[in-house]
Amino acid sequence: MDSFKLDLLMAAPASIIYEALTTQRGIQNWWTTASEVGTTVGQQITIRFGDTYKVMQIEALRPFTEVQWSVSEAHLVVPGLTRTNEWIGSTIVFQLTPHSGALTLLQLEHVGLTKQIECYEICSQGWNQFLGSLKSYVETGKGSPYVEQPSA
Repeated sequence: MDSFKLDLLMAAPASIIYEALTTQRGIQNWWTTASEVGTTVGQQITIRFGDTYKVMQIEALRPFTEVQWSVSEAHLVVPGLTRTNEWIGSTIVFQLTPHSGALTLLQLEHVGLTKQIECYEICSQGWNQFLGSLKSYVETGKGSPYVEQPSA
């Protein structure tokens, strides 16, 4: 069972990418504006996309090299999706490796997000979209996060 993996070369130093992955401001600028972000191992990160949400515990923070979260709660609201909690028990690992100049290789592995689970396609598309937003954010200062719409 192969987990979802994505490698992206970013024109930004590892320190900037690490900050985007580990701070409230960073997460809100590339992933979703509806989030609460803990900053130390053992704390939680909660992200929301309307009625969809995920709660992750911070498992590892290795400055400028690795960020790891384990998903403890999840509810995916997607038309046609019958299993809404498939992220629970999965682990998200970001590895950062400096390259020449100011280039950094970001390697994402979402352990447990496999082709055997129902949300694989939609969740893979989501990772591709939001990691593109992260790349834009760290390279230009402008990402494309999900923006929570106020209730009417």
